[in-house]
Amino acid sequence: MLNLIIGALASAAFFLLLNYVKEKEMTISWWQWLLTILGILFAILTLEVIFGFIAEGAGQAALVMGMIFGIITVIWAVLLGRFVFARS
Repeated sequence: MLNLIIGALASAAFFLLLNYVKEKEMTISWWQWLLTILGILFAILTLEVIFGFIAEGAGQAALVMGMIFGIITVIWAVLLGRFVFARS
């Protein structure tokens, strides 16, 4: 059930981003879309790692890996937002 929720959130994020790009009439090249899709997939991986470790009963491992992957995910999202989607 948790995987379904994570997948639904990732799909919603992608479609909201697609709608944002169409509203702002941006032209995004293929490599920028590739980086965006990889970023969403990495965010899914981060959530799956955290919840997988929690399900196994390894709370400390979930915290450590969540912090490592979470920091990378946030940095990736900020860079995407700044350099790909923040055009005026």
